[in-house]
Amino acid sequence: LPGGGLMRGLRIALAAILLLLSCAAPSLAAPFHKAAPAMPTTESGATLGGGAVAWLAERQHELNDAIADAFHAVETDHSRAALALILGLAFLYGVIHAIGPGHGKSIVASYFVAHHARWTSGILMGSAISLIQGVSAIVLVGVLALLLRAKQIEVLNRGTTVEFVSYGLIVAVGVWMFYRATAGKLHAHAHDEGGAHDHHHRHRLDRRLVVATGLTPCASAIIILLFALANGASGLGIVAVAVLTVGMAVTISTIGVLTVLGRRALLALIDTAGVQTHRLERGLAIAASIAIVGVSGLMMYDAWTRL
Repeated sequence: LPGGGLMRGLRIALAAILLLLSCAAPSLAAPFHKAAPAMPTTESGATLGGGAVAWLAERQHELNDAIADAFHAVETDHSRAALALILGLAFLYGVIHAIGPGHGKSIVASYFVAHHARWTSGILMGSAISLIQGVSAIVLVGVLALLLRAKQIEVLNRGTTVEFVSYGLIVAVGVWMFYRATAGKLHAHAHDEGGAHDHHHRHRLDRRLVVATGLTPCASAIIILLFALANGASGLGIVAVAVLTVGMAVTISTIGVLTVLGRRALLALIDTAGVQTHRLERGLAIAASIAIVGVSGLMMYDAWTRL
């Protein structure tokens, strides 16, 4: 991008970075407080993340207490109503918890800002990340709590270690994406005679990014599994985590789909105006890779402070 083209590309990248970071504001609040992984305190949320984060923290506290009471009711009274309540609350917990810090929302949004993809890819990526996060939580608790008889705090600490490594891998993928974008190795998408993108192109998700993001075990899933173990209901805990995973997938997939559609609408609008979009696409790709490295680096730092 020589001359004026380079400056335009940099301006586009800067604007896109600011947009991505503003959208990811709840996630960026996490590295600057010491709250427990699954349940950030209301005070820190109100101070650093604003009213929205404080509201989410309150709802998570309430859901956490309700799930704990329901597990106790299942153990003592064998209540089917409590069992149904656990599953319903687990789904709601997954939806709300995925809105808060972490869970790859900013990673998913950044990825689809950088890549031309179908809306179904948003569902696939969000679902895959949520599934891997749920499975990693089950494996972590199963190995530490059941096999090694680790205490609750030890399980949470080991989860933080896995989280640290996971975000490190995401940073590495983000650096690779930045290299590809700046080196001009982005995939050239076909255009029809009107200049619009060929939406029949089959996009392949970056499996490395999906796996790296999903490896971070869901703290809410760990908490639910520990509740289940304490009440002798490990099977129900696994089912509840599966339902929670569906709730998370709904939230993360929605963000992915909206990002895909938003990018498509933006490029279509620019195409209609008769402006070449390849420079914009390159700027978006650069901005997205920087956002991935920046957000993941902050989350990695947050995990390091909790080790």
